[in-house]
Amino acid sequence: MTPAPQVGEVWFVDFAYDEKPRWCLVVATARDARLALASVVKITTEFADTPYELRLPRVPWLREQSYVNAQSVQPVALVECVRKAPGKFDLAVLNDVRRVLRLWLNL
Repeated sequence: MTPAPQVGEVWFVDFAYDEKPRWCLVVATARDARLALASVVKITTEFADTPYELRLPRVPWLREQSYVNAQSVQPVALVECVRKAPGKFDLAVLNDVRRVLRLWLNL
């Protein structure tokens, strides 16, 4: 059985029929709630320099310069998180992602 994703980890998420599988940063997770979900933001190589986007540090397990866009936040079933990345971003990156999420969600 695959371990449950944890906040701050990067997982390869299979979005099934909606779109292609991709790496995502986990920003929230709950196995003990009514729905076993993780909230993720997609990692992308596209960047439009909006206030909701964030440049990620270069890491060896992502081939290209990558970004997250707070507008891509979405829930996924834990079973859709199919493979954990061989590394993770440090807490400062997660805090930056939380900052742009608060901006996007007007919190």
